[in-house]
Amino acid sequence: MITLLLIIAIALALFIGILNLQIPGLWKFGLAVIEMAILSHIFTIRYGIENQMGLLLFRSKKGLQIIEKLAKRAEIFKFLSDAGAFMCYGLLSIVIMRKNISLKSALCGLVLLTVLYLIVAPNVVPFLASVLKINIVEKTQASVQQNTSSALFLPIATFMMYIGGLFIVLVLSIIWYAVLVLMALSSSIFGGTDAIAKTEPGGTLLLPGVTIPFFEGVLAIVIIMAVHEGAHAILARIGRIKVLSSGIVLFGIIPVGAFVEPDEKQLEKMEKTKQTRVLVAGSSSNLIVSIIAFVLFAMLAITANKFSLMSVSYLAPIIKFLYITLGLTYTLNFVVGTINLLPLPFFDGYRIIDANLENRVIVRGLMYLTLAAFIMNFIPWLFKP
Repeated sequence: MITLLLIIAIALALFIGILNLQIPGLWKFGLAVIEMAILSHIFTIRYGIENQMGLLLFRSKKGLQIIEKLAKRAEIFKFLSDAGAFMCYGLLSIVIMRKNISLKSALCGLVLLTVLYLIVAPNVVPFLASVLKINIVEKTQASVQQNTSSALFLPIATFMMYIGGLFIVLVLSIIWYAVLVLMALSSSIFGGTDAIAKTEPGGTLLLPGVTIPFFEGVLAIVIIMAVHEGAHAILARIGRIKVLSSGIVLFGIIPVGAFVEPDEKQLEKMEKTKQTRVLVAGSSSNLIVSIIAFVLFAMLAITANKFSLMSVSYLAPIIKFLYITLGLTYTLNFVVGTINLLPLPFFDGYRIIDANLENRVIVRGLMYLTLAAFIMNFIPWLFKP
């Protein structure tokens, strides 16, 4: 035990040292990855911990017991998953979920989708853009008021959102921005302009310790993974699918999430609507948690602003930590829940589309189009100084 604690202490000290180096963020990220990969290897060799591509898997029966208890509240979780399907796919969910969608779950999903689109979504990018700043609590009230109304000037996007949910808005947004990037790239190559250098990337990497605060970022990611995987597992058990294992995942000494392992063969044999309910539960849970975290985030910011809590020396660090953690929790849950709907391999969105569309040509065509657009959104990074 003493040896283990010594290894962890040295690794943590070295990791903090890397984060404080005066070098570019990507170099810090690379060094941290190398350190954690070596550490994972040491833990596997010395203590026999299961290792998959550098990730340490700690399996536990307690997770399965919790899942079994929660699965007994089947009607609640089925209702939330069905309402979540409406958030994800709008009116298309009636086709995708078929008989699973009830009037109550559709109305609930409609309300949640409206809150997400008009209140939560407009504040995601502004928060992430300013997350590394310290004095941002005071700006939240004005930011919320300013951004909530912005979507009202986008009637076409709003109409498409209700038709196809966050799925269709995301896919069309990625494709549209990919076209703009392609036009800028063409202008630079064939016209000799600097258009592509002036074009902002359509996406970026959110790396704890590099682009976002480390401890708050890790905590937010753990919440995201636990909620996402837990929702899959609960709906799987409700559908009488065996969950083979569950546990937590570490990369070296860094917690990076949780996992559950349902019986994939049983899942594939399920009736399509029940299978879809299990698959959509992950994104649904992330989006619902995003709304809850946003409410807590706004309440904290407004309270801190009203009572000037940031001016109290012993409260300021606590308020800042909670503020950034809640902010990252609502923003990253929204981002992960939405991105996971993309019809790309390894994402639930692809499996949902694949399970509900019999035409393989359409499924693969949509996948390749989305993949090409997704990659194109990152192209401007190659031209940044």
